[in-house]
Amino acid sequence: MGRRTSKESTSPAKKKTTSSKGHKKSAPKKKAPSRLQQWLTRLPALFVVALALYFLVIQVIGNWVGISKSDEGDTFGRYDGLYETDRELAELFSPSVDYWEPAIYQWSQDFGLNPNLVATVIQIESCGDPYAVSNAGAQGLFQVMPANFQEPGLNQLDPMDNARIGLNILAECLRFSRDPNFDGEIDGPPDVGLALVCYNGGPSVLSTPRDEWVQESQNYYKWGTGIWSDASQGRSTSSTLNEWVAAGGWLCDRARTRQQLLRPLPSLTLN
Repeated sequence: MGRRTSKESTSPAKKKTTSSKGHKKSAPKKKAPSRLQQWLTRLPALFVVALALYFLVIQVIGNWVGISKSDEGDTFGRYDGLYETDRELAELFSPSVDYWEPAIYQWSQDFGLNPNLVATVIQIESCGDPYAVSNAGAQGLFQVMPANFQEPGLNQLDPMDNARIGLNILAECLRFSRDPNFDGEIDGPPDVGLALVCYNGGPSVLSTPRDEWVQESQNYYKWGTGIWSDASQGRSTSSTLNEWVAAGGWLCDRARTRQQLLRPLPSLTLN
């Protein structure tokens, strides 16, 4: 009783001995990098992210400014593809304009213009009615004034003659839109909006302050640039075209009625 058996006895703890032979000295702990060093190592990645954000913001702001300026009537109407003749005709145009699709593609090639621009002019001017006559005396698909048909043998109501004169005027207005002050200084790329207003009201409109334009010119600018914008981007609908139809859609009804008398499409001399 009270004695510890040999099993219960504990041997004294052995002391750890160190030998100079074969003993490895522990490596010193690495010093943790400073906060500055940590930031420096992250700089390349941060730079890439910042660059990507920069271009994203520029694109977003650019789109927003473009929309804002369109409301102000500053730069709306400048779009890529103005002279690309191989573009597909957008599906948004009225059926009475689509009626002329084969001819539109040919005129596009002949005059080096995007077919959607050609169709935009037809849409607003006559909605495809080759016999349309305005109160001012403009006639045909492109509503050309009689004074422009000075060449012998031209027929104002012949679609080919009307298109040739009308699209020559449009091409000239596109050139004028680059120099709206007529001072010989090119201000930039062609502005479709200014070119369309020039087509509608003559070159003198370009030198008139925009807030002094007559209502017809202001409407033409709004409708023309809006329809062209949607069409040039390949959209199938256009809110601007819907507005135009609400204001002058009777043109399309008359065009469809008259086109029934022309079916099939009249034989056009397409080169």
